[in-house]
Amino acid sequence: MRKVFAILTAITGITVLLTAMNQGFINRIKQDRYFDHLTPESARPKSLYHKVFIRSDKWNYGDLYGISFIPEYRLKLLPFKNYINPAGKKQTHKVLYIIGDSFTADKMLDNAFAGFDRVVFFDRRFPFGPVKPDTANQNYLIMEFSELSIANYRSKTSLEILKDTATPTPTPPKPVSLFERLGNIIFNKDLNKNIELLLFDDKAFTTAKELKASFNYHVLDRLPKEVAVSTDKKRLLLNSAVDTASARSVFRSLSNAEVDSVTANLKADEQRYLSMGFKKVYLSVIPNAVSVYDEHRLAYNHLLQRIESKTNIPLISVYNTFKQDKRNLYSRSDAHWNTTGYGIWISKVNEALNTGAN
Repeated sequence: MRKVFAILTAITGITVLLTAMNQGFINRIKQDRYFDHLTPESARPKSLYHKVFIRSDKWNYGDLYGISFIPEYRLKLLPFKNYINPAGKKQTHKVLYIIGDSFTADKMLDNAFAGFDRVVFFDRRFPFGPVKPDTANQNYLIMEFSELSIANYRSKTSLEILKDTATPTPTPPKPVSLFERLGNIIFNKDLNKNIELLLFDDKAFTTAKELKASFNYHVLDRLPKEVAVSTDKKRLLLNSAVDTASARSVFRSLSNAEVDSVTANLKADEQRYLSMGFKKVYLSVIPNAVSVYDEHRLAYNHLLQRIESKTNIPLISVYNTFKQDKRNLYSRSDAHWNTTGYGIWISKVNEALNTGAN
């Protein structure tokens, strides 16, 4: 019996190790597991693969809960509104382009904006582009940033793929030998993380993780380095937006020269897009939750307002509206807005576009 148990244990260990070495399979698991909550329950596949691997609470209740597992913030994320194509909608030959980040990614945007036939979205967090307006239509562009992502924005470091004829064609990379490929697999730097993903990132371990997190938080006063708790204890916050040691903190001292640098880069991008054929370019900066609900925690640097006051790019601004609204506009367990905050932004965009897209 002991031998059988030892053999089964060895087989299981080897299987987990080989699976963890397969980075392509691990990447697929991450994609399916962490974005599964975006798919309606009725539309989720019921295959054996999904029953075995796609069982995680890491993002079901918000990204900050998924990092901390503090039980008080185990709050189910509500789905975002899907905008339906109205009956009898006429073609306008207008296309809206959005270069955005995690606030606007993974949303059904096509029918959200009146007067536009379709929406083209580029996610600035990953390589994208090049952005090319559709010459058969009138094209408009929104540069959307979270307050976090605009803090140290430089247009020259954008992940947009630019076609530059003056740049020589890069030399193709040398082929990787079989031994090098095997070495990359065996000595995968993410091997420990991959094993942890396979073994412990499962709903079966949520209760144990919450007990540990609760003890660390309430008894030892410890939090994961990525997470902070708001002053009123009502929500989790992204620590990089709070910690003054972070370049993206809203409490970091910020000189006028730094703000001027950001606005100059934004202006350079606006002019480049206009020269490419876009009829109008808008700027929209989404405040962090800490700026709306916890700005008096430390000395707020007012980056968002300072950028908006200095730029002459047409603005789609929501900061004052968010500050005055008494409803909760951000997920309490996630770094992003909820469907109410998102809906306000959609309304503001439509208001700006209806005024300026004529």
